[in-house]
Amino acid sequence: MNKTNLTILITFLFALLLTACGPDKTIGYQGRLTDSAGNPINGNVSITFRLWTCSTCTTSGSKIFEKTETVNVVNGLFNYEIGSAVVDAYQLDGLDPALFAQPLWLEIVVAGQTLTPRQKLLGAPYAMTLAGGAVIGSIHEGNGPGGGDSTDINYGTLTVGAGGGGTALVLGVRTNATGDLIRGCSASIVTGRQCSDLEFRVTSTGQVRADGTFTGGGADFAELIAVDPQSAQVKPGDVLIISPTVDRAVALASEPYSTAIAGVYSTEPGFIGGGGAEDTADNLIPVAIVGIVPVKVSAENGPIQRGDLLTSASLPGHAMKATEAIPGAILGKAMGELESGTGVILVLLLLK
Repeated sequence: MNKTNLTILITFLFALLLTACGPDKTIGYQGRLTDSAGNPINGNVSITFRLWTCSTCTTSGSKIFEKTETVNVVNGLFNYEIGSAVVDAYQLDGLDPALFAQPLWLEIVVAGQTLTPRQKLLGAPYAMTLAGGAVIGSIHEGNGPGGGDSTDINYGTLTVGAGGGGTALVLGVRTNATGDLIRGCSASIVTGRQCSDLEFRVTSTGQVRADGTFTGGGADFAELIAVDPQSAQVKPGDVLIISPTVDRAVALASEPYSTAIAGVYSTEPGFIGGGGAEDTADNLIPVAIVGIVPVKVSAENGPIQRGDLLTSASLPGHAMKATEAIPGAILGKAMGELESGTGVILVLLLLK
């Protein structure tokens, strides 16, 4: 086939196919090839597919994808999945979704003949960034991820912007090695990605800082602490003591006026400290040490009235009315009442 007498009629169809386990990160491409007389071509044809970051650039850094394939053409028609048999930076089959966080142009070379002009990719390929491993292009990077404009941090992985009149509500997730991991802004973004009203940020060292108040669903502060393997089974609402045999561990309280009282197994903590992200132990529980928390109580030392001091009871995991102020044995103050038997009431924790 002589490239000088080849007339090419192209029909574009870009499609993203979704599978049950996630996106098929390829671009479906269909075309029709005819010779100079308009007759459809049959047989195997060498076709090169290239993706560029601009419509006419030619530098190597502007070409972000290239693959040459032998494509079977039947009665002039062919169908090919651009990106098939490619393993991306995440070791997943198909094109890396991060490629589509910028404008792209497709260039086709058929049997050595480069077709012009390049075709700008429209909506469908960019939808790959909305599935698993989402990449939504930064609204702040002037000339695309890794570009050379005045911004020094590329938040191209996820940037959501809203608002008008020069203001924006922005959540940015960092993709490069410097700057905050996450930033939330409620004002206009200026040169250098500065924000005059930064509301929330997660620093590169994992520090979380907010310009406001944290409000959780619970009403207590809890620490993640391991349960002594030799302890009886513990459940939310149980009164706990410091383990007598294991460091930084708790056990079920089972004697009155224990001076090793540690807190309560939190039912719904408002904030949990301790147990860093690297700690994957399966015996950690949230132990409430400050705040208001539901506690199992017993009337074994008399009816409990609001405001009564509470301590550990002889009934395992329960608190009772404290008629003696023994240092180290006070759990907190009752915020509910129990006339007899056992039950669950709210307790203001005041360990002392």
